[in-house]
Amino acid sequence: MNNQLDLWQRLLHAVRSGERCVLLTVVESIGSSPGRMGFSMFVTENGTMHGSIGGGSMEQKLVELARSLVDRPAAFPFLKRQVHREGEARDRSGMICSGEQTVAFHLIGNDQEPLLNEIIEAIGASNAVDLHWTSSGIQLLTAGSSSRDPAEGLDPAQAWSYRIPLNLQPRIAIIGGGHVGTALSRTMNQLGFHVMQFDHRDKLNTMEANAWAHEKEVVHFEHIEEHVPDDPDLYVAIVSFGYRTDEIVLRRLLRRQWKYLGMLGSKAKVETMFANLLVDGFTEEELWRIHTPIGLAINSRTPEEIAVSIAAEIIRVKNT
Repeated sequence: MNNQLDLWQRLLHAVRSGERCVLLTVVESIGSSPGRMGFSMFVTENGTMHGSIGGGSMEQKLVELARSLVDRPAAFPFLKRQVHREGEARDRSGMICSGEQTVAFHLIGNDQEPLLNEIIEAIGASNAVDLHWTSSGIQLLTAGSSSRDPAEGLDPAQAWSYRIPLNLQPRIAIIGGGHVGTALSRTMNQLGFHVMQFDHRDKLNTMEANAWAHEKEVVHFEHIEEHVPDDPDLYVAIVSFGYRTDEIVLRRLLRRQWKYLGMLGSKAKVETMFANLLVDGFTEEELWRIHTPIGLAINSRTPEEIAVSIAAEIIRVKNT
């Protein structure tokens, strides 16, 4: 599931049902803050909530604030700074994780259905657009178009603006449609990733039954590079049928730039494969880029446990 798309679709459904909603969005985060930039949630006047801006007592407090103001349209938009440290004179969140975040509050009603439809359409089409959060409302802008400095005026007492790319959903290409690939698809989908899955076997039962991959394709691994998007922000996990197919895929993807490249396999398998790659002209520097054996070393055994270990390693790379 695209968590971002789901939030906007639910918000559109709520306003079409006649409810006024308050949209809360983290527009600035500093240090160890539970809510990162771009985190969003909404609360309806009836108390229904969806999404998150970091959770805990802070989120509960801000939700209560939003509900208390939903009948006062003139109060919106506004900013609320939250400091996650004890001993602060102002803006204490009640949390002690040491960071801080600023949350924008916007009132959303059925008069903004056109904007919500545009946002949903842009996410579905993966268009390069930005959301511009301002003290006068929300705008959808072409990515890279001119606007005020996104860091300008983050002061609740002044005019303020902030912009962030709309399509921030990370993407992962899983090379392998077997049990591990299926388990990893489910885990990464639940973490909000757009999941692409590839295998060379036609009518593979596990791949056909995989309901968590957004895209599935049967390809020839000898031409896998023609099917995996060339994207330095893409996460790639090689979990194919065995040693031979893993090596075929790795040779074709190794010299492209990825956010993460991992390969399933035992230490003995990896050592043998690396020795072959060095003989054929690949460098040690190139081989060091590969996360293999893939995943964190947590003695995982089942496909589900292996998926958790891979996901944990990917999250560590993503959030570093």
